[in-house]
Order: sequence, then C-alpha cells, then structure tokens
Amino acid sequence: MSGCFCVCSFVSEILETQHHSAICLSGLSGGGKSILFYQKSKIKPVHVVDVPGHAGLKPKLDEVLPQAAGIVFAVDAQDFLSTMQVVAEYLYDILTKATVVKKRIHVLLFCNKTDKVTAHSKEFIKKQLEKEINKLRESRKAISSADTTDEVKLGNPGETFYFSQCQNRVTVAEGAGLTGNVSAVEQFIREYVKA
Repeated sequence: MSGCFCVCSFVSEILETQHHSAICLSGLSGGGKSILFYQKSKIKPVHVVDVPGHAGLKPKLDEVLPQAAGIVFAVDAQDFLSTMQVVAEYLYDILTKATVVKKRIHVLLFCNKTDKVTAHSKEFIKKQLEKEINKLRESRKAISSADTTDEVKLGNPGETFYFSQCQNRVTVAEGAGLTGNVSAVEQFIREYVKA
C-alpha cells in the first residue's frame, strides 16, 4: 500500500505543476509500468505520470489526462491471454474518454516483456484487443447515453473495430522494460512531448 501512496503523491505533485507535456503511463498492475517509469531517465527531461493499475485508483487517470501529451498503455505480453478481457475494458475506457478524443491524445500500446519465450507478439495482441473492443462496443450500445456522458463512440458504426478507426492515433509496439529495450517508448516521447 505504501507504493500506491508514493505513486498517488507523485501524481498530485505533477498535477500541481500543471505541465501540459506529461506522458501518462497506464495499464494493469504487473504490466511493467513502473519499470518503464524508471527507464525514463534515458530520455529527454519529461514529466511521466505512472497511474496505478489497481481498479480503485483508475479515477486518477481523469486527473492526469488534461496534462497529457501522450499515453503509454503497458500490456504484459507474457500473461496477455489471462488478462485480455480486463486489458481491453481498460483500454476501451481510455479510448472513449472525451478528453482523449477531443485533445487527440496519442496512445502507444506497448507490449512489454516480449523478451520472454512465452510472450505473445504485438500483432497477436493488437488483433485480440481489436476483437475484444469490438465485443465491448456491441455490449455497451445498450447503455443509455445518460450513463456514458463522458464517453465518445468508438469506431465506425456497423463495421468491425480496428485501432485505425480511432480519432486519435494508436500505435502498437513491443519491447522489454527489464532489459532496457524501450526504444519504442523513447521514440514516442520524442515525437509527442514538446520540450
């Protein structure tokens, strides 16, 4: 629990400084966000906010998004199949947030831990998440608009969902935070964060 307090304190510190060039790290617990956070020292000075993956702390994301230049969504490529549905729900929630769509906040879907023999490829993860998000779109159609006031419709109506249909850019990359293979994250930050 002390780790959650530390991260929440860090989130509050970033919010108080009001930088509009922050990178938001999100994803489920265990996906490798924290190791990516510590890898940021290799990159030009940038404010990185690690939003905890614990369900009770996800609302912190709404506080961070107005300052975000980009979102790095970490996915555990090794343990993907067992978390796929929850990962898709969290990513869907991010991609349909009005703030993300209105500001056209770019998203890097970073498939982490691909150095492991049992890890899934970024292509496999992308296809499976598109399928899961498509199912979510169908199931959430039944929710009344009163319950989804901060949610933007995702994809093209009547068509199968693909990330390319998002109003903001979604890029998929792979690497391994523990081995320092985070060049995709470094490139993403260089591209979207203004000094």
